[in-house]
Amino acid sequence: MSQNQSLADQAVDTIAAIRNLDTGTNMAHPERHAVREMKRVASEIVTNALRQAQALVHSAESLQQDMRKHEAAQRAQAQKDQA
Repeated sequence: MSQNQSLADQAVDTIAAIRNLDTGTNMAHPERHAVREMKRVASEIVTNALRQAQALVHSAESLQQDMRKHEAAQRAQAQKDQA
């Protein structure tokens, strides 16, 4: 993976690599169980990271909305106090 890739490109490349991890592995390959377990764990890590990132995005958006409401209320109060 290139260091200059966008986040979206990194995500797509990583997910594709995970998907293809056990391609070509069959019953004749003694490492198949370890590779499949690594694939499962890698998928779980990506899934959990995406969920956590989504939760952080939601929290940040809520914080921004709450702060805009607070600022509007302060402006309204300041205007009321001046009148």
